[in-house]
Amino acid sequence: MGKYFGTDGIRGRADHELTEAMAYTIGRFLGQYQNKKHLILIGMDTRESSPRLAKAISHGIVDAGSDCVDVGVITTPAISYFLQHHSFTFGIMVSASHNPFYDNGIKVFNQVGEKLEASIEAEIEVAIDQVDFFKTLVPHKGKRLNSEAAYHEEYLSFLTSTSKPLTRPLRVLFDCANGSTYKLAQDLATRLSIQGTYLFNTPNGRNINEQCGATHMEMLQREIKKGDYDLGISFDGDGDRMLAVTASGRLVDGDALMYLHSRYTLPLFPKAARKLVLTQMSNLGLKKALQSFGIPFIETQVGDKYVQAALKKESLILGGEQSGHLIFLNDLNTGDGLLSMIKLFNLLMDTLQSLDSLVKDFNLYPQVLKNLRIDNKQEVMQHPSLKEVILNVESSLKEDGRVLVRASGTEPLIRVMVEAATLDVCHAMIGKVVAVIESIKN
Repeated sequence: MGKYFGTDGIRGRADHELTEAMAYTIGRFLGQYQNKKHLILIGMDTRESSPRLAKAISHGIVDAGSDCVDVGVITTPAISYFLQHHSFTFGIMVSASHNPFYDNGIKVFNQVGEKLEASIEAEIEVAIDQVDFFKTLVPHKGKRLNSEAAYHEEYLSFLTSTSKPLTRPLRVLFDCANGSTYKLAQDLATRLSIQGTYLFNTPNGRNINEQCGATHMEMLQREIKKGDYDLGISFDGDGDRMLAVTASGRLVDGDALMYLHSRYTLPLFPKAARKLVLTQMSNLGLKKALQSFGIPFIETQVGDKYVQAALKKESLILGGEQSGHLIFLNDLNTGDGLLSMIKLFNLLMDTLQSLDSLVKDFNLYPQVLKNLRIDNKQEVMQHPSLKEVILNVESSLKEDGRVLVRASGTEPLIRVMVEAATLDVCHAMIGKVVAVIESIKN
């Protein structure tokens, strides 16, 4: 990670860590990258700061002599899709994903829709810190084009093309997180003949992810029991992840979704492709289930970019994270919540079973996760006392659990996760690790 760029672009409090001046510099840098004229795509989520930051980026691009296309409120994976199907040099998404409204972020993609190369990120960081980085004026300004409707139509058409016909009615309760999917999910459900009911689909700039969406599943789990629904679907703020809820209110997270697809989707592909890509956060229950029915897996660092890299390297088709980022590489090279939703609908049509029935045999190990706000997280992560307590906990758990301690790539947090045979053991072990971190963080 660099000074400003983390594992998922630049992220911070809008108007404080992330300013319009920084946004302008990023646009200006990309707009005159390698002294060439470019066509650059811009999208955003529903935060009150997103239009300001997107406008600042576009001003930078135009002042650099390049052109930009602003597609308005859209999902992050849609930006990746457009880059793969149009002649853009770069794509920019203004979003802080699952963070609260007062944060924002800038995610930059290359011309094939993948996260920007670290070398270019490093050059951008130099430009941000160097006041007189742009020493010469570009003689001719570029153009800023608004083309929201046409691109939204193209994205919806792509998603619709991945769906199988419904062989039975589906009644779905949606939680749109007051974010990027608030309109797209409704339009897509209508095209698919889904009987949809919608929660949290009235964004006001400040309610994105506010006790809703994929990081706050409690409301959807509670509300689904009040109506006659087949399942519930929840997205995060920028629409790149999706989690589900069964009719009885059981959470179906990314691990459970990968369990289902490894059982019912992977067997349809050639044997060489029947391997799953997971991250370190995936539950032991998933790993043991995969082993029980002979599905091998690769484990990567936490982050969808690592999953995507492993899929490409091994020529595989399916991977993802517990948080709900699933990548179906045959369709798109990044996680897409709307696409993942369609893949789940397809699976329900193929199996002719309810979601409750499909996950009833999937057993997760108890897992406890704590996020500790640590300003000097890298220093704490290297402390000998932390390394020692991790070794002690690992020795205690043996094969019946595990501990994972990592610094967040997007927030000033250290995340501590423990899995074990019982919740009591989880809490006891995580308490030991947290106590050591608290003792050394200052």
